[in-house]
Amino acid sequence: MFRKILLPVDLTDRHGKALEAATDLARQSGGEVTLLHLVELIPGLGMDEERTFYQRLERMARKHLEGLGKHFEGAGVRWRAEVLYGARGPDIVRYAQETGADLVVLTSPRFDPGHPAAGWGSLSYKLGVLAPCPVLLVK
Repeated sequence: MFRKILLPVDLTDRHGKALEAATDLARQSGGEVTLLHLVELIPGLGMDEERTFYQRLERMARKHLEGLGKHFEGAGVRWRAEVLYGARGPDIVRYAQETGADLVVLTSPRFDPGHPAAGWGSLSYKLGVLAPCPVLLVK
């Protein structure tokens, strides 16, 4: 069963279905959900040079994750929030590996028959291929 569920999110409000899926799976297994937001480092704009800028992004992310966490609290599901800095794809994969995640749940773009290759460059596609554990793509 999936006891360590990783749910990477951005700062949009489009993760409702992924939150529901993670909640249901964690509730069934008695597991925990980790809400993860990765602040993408801008090339040429290092942490030391723009500390205030990155700290503001981290505060926004933590506030957003706390809001999402209320969903889990209401459902009686254990959760925690993590904010990391780096490159989204590789650092989410690294985090999943280092923490021993059993499952990654994330929002995925819907297939567009008019543009069949459009989603291939998405974060969900990259994580689906590279993650060290099963990945549940929620549309």
